[in-house]
Amino acid sequence: MTTPDECCFCEASACPVVLRRPRFQVRRCPRCRVMWCDPPRFDDRFRPDDEEAYLEVEPTVVAENRDRLALLSAWAGPATHARLVEVGCMHGDFVGQAASAGYRARGLDLSTTAVAEAELRRPGLVHEGTLDESTPAASLDVVAAFNVIEHMDAPHRFLDHVRRVLRPGGVLVLETPAQESLYHHALVLRGQLLQRRPRLEIGMHPGTHIYKFGHSAWRRILAGRGFRVLAVRSKSTPLRELLAKNERAGLATRAGIVGLGLAARATGLGNRVQVVAQWS
Repeated sequence: MTTPDECCFCEASACPVVLRRPRFQVRRCPRCRVMWCDPPRFDDRFRPDDEEAYLEVEPTVVAENRDRLALLSAWAGPATHARLVEVGCMHGDFVGQAASAGYRARGLDLSTTAVAEAELRRPGLVHEGTLDESTPAASLDVVAAFNVIEHMDAPHRFLDHVRRVLRPGGVLVLETPAQESLYHHALVLRGQLLQRRPRLEIGMHPGTHIYKFGHSAWRRILAGRGFRVLAVRSKSTPLRELLAKNERAGLATRAGIVGLGLAARATGLGNRVQVVAQWS
Protein backbone atom coordinates (compact mmCIF):
# COMPACT_ATOMS: atom_id res chain seq x y z
CA MET A 1 0.00 0.00 0.00
CA THR A 2 1.39 3.40 -0.96
CA THR A 3 1.71 6.37 1.35
CA PRO A 4 0.10 9.73 0.36
CA ASP A 5 3.43 11.06 -0.92
CA GLU A 6 4.40 7.89 -2.84
CA CYS A 7 3.65 7.35 -6.53
CA CYS A 8 1.52 4.24 -7.01
CA PHE A 9 2.99 3.65 -10.48
CA CYS A 10 6.76 3.86 -10.02
CA GLU A 11 7.02 3.87 -6.20
CA ALA A 12 8.92 7.16 -6.04
CA SER A 13 8.67 8.48 -2.49
CA ALA A 14 8.52 11.97 -1.00
CA CYS A 15 6.81 13.28 -4.14
CA PRO A 16 6.55 17.06 -3.85
CA VAL A 17 3.41 19.17 -3.55
CA VAL A 18 2.92 21.35 -6.63
CA LEU A 19 -0.42 22.92 -5.74
CA ARG A 20 -2.08 23.64 -2.40
CA ARG A 21 -5.83 24.04 -1.93
CA PRO A 22 -7.78 24.85 1.28
CA ARG A 23 -8.76 21.19 1.85
CA PHE A 24 -6.26 19.19 -0.20
CA GLN A 25 -3.01 19.36 -2.13
CA VAL A 26 -1.77 18.05 -5.46
CA ARG A 27 1.45 16.06 -5.74
CA ARG A 28 3.55 15.19 -8.79
CA CYS A 29 5.89 12.23 -9.21
CA PRO A 30 9.39 13.40 -10.24
CA ARG A 31 9.88 10.21 -12.30
CA CYS A 32 6.71 9.56 -14.29
CA ARG A 33 5.21 13.07 -13.76
CA VAL A 34 1.77 11.76 -12.80
CA MET A 35 -0.21 14.16 -10.59
CA TRP A 36 -2.69 13.17 -7.88
CA CYS A 37 -4.84 14.57 -5.08
CA ASP A 38 -3.75 14.15 -1.48
CA PRO A 39 -6.04 12.95 0.04
CA PRO A 40 -7.60 11.11 -2.92
CA ARG A 41 -11.12 11.56 -1.49
CA PHE A 42 -12.83 13.02 1.58
CA ASP A 43 -15.25 10.11 2.13
CA ASP A 44 -16.17 6.72 0.68
CA ARG A 45 -19.25 7.81 -1.25
CA PHE A 46 -19.40 6.94 -4.95
CA ARG A 47 -19.98 10.03 -7.07
CA PRO A 48 -21.09 9.27 -10.63
CA ASP A 49 -20.23 11.67 -13.43
CA ASP A 50 -22.76 14.18 -14.74
CA GLU A 51 -24.92 11.61 -16.49
CA GLU A 52 -27.62 14.07 -17.57
CA ALA A 53 -25.06 16.21 -19.43
CA TYR A 54 -24.06 13.23 -21.59
CA LEU A 55 -27.70 12.55 -22.44
CA GLU A 56 -28.09 16.17 -23.54
CA VAL A 57 -25.19 15.93 -26.00
CA GLU A 58 -25.75 12.41 -27.34
CA PRO A 59 -25.11 13.35 -31.01
CA THR A 60 -21.71 14.70 -29.93
CA VAL A 61 -20.99 11.51 -27.98
CA VAL A 62 -21.85 9.41 -31.05
CA ALA A 63 -19.36 11.40 -33.13
CA GLU A 64 -16.69 11.02 -30.43
CA ASN A 65 -17.23 7.28 -30.37
CA ARG A 66 -16.82 7.05 -34.14
CA ASP A 67 -13.40 8.66 -33.68
CA ARG A 68 -12.53 6.23 -30.87
CA LEU A 69 -13.61 3.26 -32.96
CA ALA A 70 -11.51 4.46 -35.89
CA LEU A 71 -8.47 4.71 -33.60
CA LEU A 72 -9.09 1.25 -32.14
CA SER A 73 -9.83 -0.50 -35.44
CA ALA A 74 -6.60 0.88 -36.94
CA TRP A 75 -4.72 -1.34 -34.48
CA ALA A 76 -7.24 -3.99 -33.41
CA GLY A 77 -10.22 -4.60 -35.67
CA PRO A 78 -13.13 -6.89 -34.81
CA ALA A 79 -11.86 -9.64 -37.10
CA THR A 80 -8.83 -10.21 -34.83
CA HIS A 81 -9.90 -8.55 -31.55
CA ALA A 82 -13.62 -9.22 -31.19
CA ARG A 83 -14.04 -9.65 -27.41
CA LEU A 84 -14.28 -6.10 -26.03
CA VAL A 85 -15.20 -4.75 -22.60
CA GLU A 86 -15.56 -1.04 -21.85
CA VAL A 87 -15.02 -0.11 -18.21
CA GLY A 88 -16.96 2.92 -16.99
CA CYS A 89 -19.23 2.81 -20.04
CA MET A 90 -22.09 4.86 -18.50
CA HIS A 91 -25.10 4.52 -20.87
CA GLY A 92 -23.31 2.11 -23.21
CA ASP A 93 -23.05 4.42 -26.22
CA PHE A 94 -19.57 3.23 -27.23
CA VAL A 95 -20.48 -0.39 -26.47
CA GLY A 96 -23.50 -0.18 -28.78
CA GLN A 97 -21.49 1.41 -31.59
CA ALA A 98 -18.70 -1.14 -31.16
CA ALA A 99 -21.23 -3.97 -31.34
CA SER A 100 -22.64 -2.50 -34.55
CA ALA A 101 -19.09 -2.38 -35.95
CA GLY A 102 -18.63 -6.12 -35.38
CA TYR A 103 -17.08 -6.36 -31.90
CA ARG A 104 -18.53 -8.73 -29.30
CA ALA A 105 -18.81 -5.79 -26.93
CA ARG A 106 -20.17 -5.40 -23.43
CA GLY A 107 -19.88 -2.67 -20.81
CA LEU A 108 -19.35 -2.30 -17.08
CA ASP A 109 -20.25 0.68 -14.88
CA LEU A 110 -20.53 1.31 -11.14
CA SER A 111 -23.48 3.72 -11.43
CA THR A 112 -26.83 2.01 -10.82
CA THR A 113 -28.71 4.80 -12.61
CA ALA A 114 -26.41 4.70 -15.65
CA VAL A 115 -26.78 0.93 -15.94
CA ALA A 116 -30.58 1.22 -15.66
CA GLU A 117 -30.62 3.81 -18.47
CA ALA A 118 -28.34 1.62 -20.56
CA GLU A 119 -30.65 -1.36 -20.09
CA LEU A 120 -33.55 0.67 -21.46
CA ARG A 121 -31.53 1.75 -24.48
CA ARG A 122 -29.39 -1.32 -25.15
CA PRO A 123 -30.76 -4.35 -23.29
CA GLY A 124 -28.17 -6.86 -22.12
CA LEU A 125 -25.04 -4.93 -23.15
CA VAL A 126 -24.19 -3.15 -19.88
CA HIS A 127 -23.82 -4.59 -16.38
CA GLU A 128 -23.11 -3.08 -12.99
CA GLY A 129 -19.53 -3.67 -11.88
CA THR A 130 -15.92 -3.11 -12.84
CA LEU A 131 -12.90 -5.05 -14.01
CA ASP A 132 -11.93 -7.44 -11.21
CA GLU A 133 -11.28 -11.10 -10.42
CA SER A 134 -14.70 -12.09 -11.81
CA THR A 135 -13.34 -11.58 -15.35
CA PRO A 136 -11.33 -14.68 -16.36
CA ALA A 137 -7.65 -14.34 -17.20
CA ALA A 138 -6.70 -13.93 -20.88
CA SER A 139 -10.39 -13.79 -21.84
CA LEU A 140 -10.50 -10.43 -23.64
CA ASP A 141 -9.10 -8.96 -26.84
CA VAL A 142 -9.77 -5.30 -25.97
CA VAL A 143 -10.25 -3.30 -22.77
CA ALA A 144 -11.55 0.24 -23.31
CA ALA A 145 -11.65 2.96 -20.65
CA PHE A 146 -12.63 6.47 -21.72
CA ASN A 147 -12.34 9.24 -19.12
CA VAL A 148 -12.56 6.84 -16.21
CA ILE A 149 -9.06 5.97 -14.93
CA GLU A 150 -8.58 9.47 -13.51
CA HIS A 151 -11.52 8.77 -11.14
CA MET A 152 -9.99 5.60 -9.66
CA ASP A 153 -8.49 5.40 -6.17
CA ALA A 154 -5.96 2.79 -7.33
CA PRO A 155 -5.40 3.11 -11.11
CA HIS A 156 -2.27 0.95 -10.89
CA ARG A 157 -4.40 -1.98 -9.75
CA PHE A 158 -6.77 -1.40 -12.65
CA LEU A 159 -3.81 -1.75 -15.04
CA ASP A 160 -2.85 -4.98 -13.25
CA HIS A 161 -6.35 -6.31 -13.96
CA VAL A 162 -6.06 -5.21 -17.60
CA ARG A 163 -2.84 -7.21 -17.98
CA ARG A 164 -4.49 -10.24 -16.42
CA VAL A 165 -7.66 -10.27 -18.51
CA LEU A 166 -6.10 -9.45 -21.89
CA ARG A 167 -4.85 -12.35 -23.97
CA PRO A 168 -1.35 -12.00 -25.49
CA GLY A 169 -1.67 -9.45 -28.28
CA GLY A 170 -4.74 -7.90 -26.69
CA VAL A 171 -5.14 -4.14 -26.67
CA LEU A 172 -5.90 -1.43 -24.11
CA VAL A 173 -7.45 1.77 -25.48
CA LEU A 174 -8.03 4.65 -23.09
CA GLU A 175 -8.68 8.37 -22.90
CA THR A 176 -8.06 10.70 -19.99
CA PRO A 177 -7.41 14.41 -19.23
CA ALA A 178 -3.92 15.52 -20.27
CA GLN A 179 -1.32 17.56 -18.43
CA GLU A 180 -0.03 19.00 -21.71
CA SER A 181 -3.28 20.81 -22.47
CA LEU A 182 -3.71 24.58 -22.42
CA TYR A 183 -6.76 24.02 -20.21
CA HIS A 184 -4.66 22.18 -17.60
CA HIS A 185 -1.92 24.83 -17.52
CA ALA A 186 -4.45 27.65 -17.19
CA LEU A 187 -6.29 25.96 -14.30
CA VAL A 188 -3.10 25.06 -12.42
CA LEU A 189 -1.71 28.58 -12.79
CA ARG A 190 -4.98 30.05 -11.54
CA GLY A 191 -4.91 27.62 -8.59
CA GLN A 192 -1.37 28.65 -7.67
CA LEU A 193 -2.23 32.35 -7.83
CA LEU A 194 -5.52 32.01 -5.90
CA GLN A 195 -4.70 29.31 -3.38
CA ARG A 196 -7.18 30.48 -0.72
CA ARG A 197 -10.30 30.31 -2.87
CA PRO A 198 -11.97 27.04 -1.79
CA ARG A 199 -14.30 26.52 -4.77
CA LEU A 200 -11.79 27.35 -7.47
CA GLU A 201 -11.87 24.85 -10.35
CA ILE A 202 -8.41 23.40 -11.05
CA GLY A 203 -9.41 20.28 -12.99
CA MET A 204 -8.56 17.97 -10.05
CA HIS A 205 -10.47 17.31 -6.84
CA PRO A 206 -10.63 14.48 -4.28
CA GLY A 207 -13.32 11.97 -5.20
CA THR A 208 -13.65 13.16 -8.80
CA HIS A 209 -10.58 13.76 -10.99
CA ILE A 210 -8.08 12.26 -8.56
CA TYR A 211 -5.24 11.67 -11.06
CA LYS A 212 -3.94 13.51 -14.10
CA PHE A 213 -1.58 11.98 -16.65
CA GLY A 214 0.60 13.21 -19.49
CA HIS A 215 1.72 11.75 -22.80
CA SER A 216 5.19 10.81 -21.55
CA ALA A 217 3.73 9.45 -18.31
CA TRP A 218 1.62 6.95 -20.22
CA ARG A 219 4.60 5.79 -22.26
CA ARG A 220 6.61 5.17 -19.12
CA ILE A 221 3.82 3.60 -17.08
CA LEU A 222 2.66 1.18 -19.77
CA ALA A 223 6.13 0.21 -21.01
CA GLY A 224 7.11 -0.50 -17.41
CA ARG A 225 4.21 -2.95 -17.17
CA GLY A 226 5.10 -4.88 -20.30
CA PHE A 227 2.83 -3.12 -22.79
CA ARG A 228 3.94 -2.00 -26.23
CA VAL A 229 2.64 1.52 -26.74
CA LEU A 230 1.12 1.76 -30.22
CA ALA A 231 -0.29 5.29 -30.24
CA VAL A 232 -0.46 8.38 -28.03
CA ARG A 233 -2.36 11.36 -29.39
CA SER A 234 -3.98 14.60 -28.27
CA LYS A 235 -7.76 14.99 -28.27
CA SER A 236 -10.08 17.92 -27.53
CA THR A 237 -13.43 17.55 -25.79
CA PRO A 238 -16.21 18.94 -28.01
CA LEU A 239 -17.22 22.41 -26.85
CA ARG A 240 -20.87 21.42 -26.70
CA GLU A 241 -20.03 18.71 -24.17
CA LEU A 242 -17.82 21.01 -22.07
CA LEU A 243 -20.55 23.66 -21.91
CA ALA A 244 -23.21 21.08 -21.01
CA LYS A 245 -21.08 19.86 -18.09
CA ASN A 246 -20.55 23.47 -16.95
CA GLU A 247 -24.13 24.63 -17.49
CA ARG A 248 -24.34 26.28 -14.07
CA ALA A 249 -21.02 28.10 -14.37
CA GLY A 250 -20.88 31.86 -14.73
CA LEU A 251 -20.63 33.67 -18.03
CA ALA A 252 -16.92 34.42 -17.56
CA THR A 253 -16.13 30.75 -16.90
CA ARG A 254 -18.11 29.57 -19.93
CA ALA A 255 -16.44 32.20 -22.11
CA GLY A 256 -13.06 30.99 -20.86
CA ILE A 257 -13.97 27.41 -21.73
CA VAL A 258 -14.84 28.43 -25.26
CA GLY A 259 -11.66 30.48 -25.62
CA LEU A 260 -9.39 27.72 -24.35
CA GLY A 261 -11.23 25.15 -26.46
CA LEU A 262 -10.67 27.14 -29.63
CA ALA A 263 -7.01 27.74 -28.72
CA ALA A 264 -6.51 24.03 -28.07
CA ARG A 265 -7.83 23.16 -31.51
CA ALA A 266 -5.55 25.76 -33.11
CA THR A 267 -2.43 24.54 -31.27
CA GLY A 268 -3.15 20.81 -31.09
CA LEU A 269 -2.84 20.91 -27.28
CA GLY A 270 -6.16 19.22 -26.54
CA ASN A 271 -7.41 18.63 -23.02
CA ARG A 272 -7.36 14.83 -23.36
CA VAL A 273 -4.85 12.18 -24.35
CA GLN A 274 -5.79 8.95 -26.15
CA VAL A 275 -3.59 5.89 -25.79
CA VAL A 276 -3.49 2.49 -27.50
CA ALA A 277 -1.19 -0.18 -26.05
CA GLN A 278 -0.73 -3.90 -26.73
CA TRP A 279 -0.17 -6.53 -24.07
CA SER A 280 2.77 -8.79 -24.90
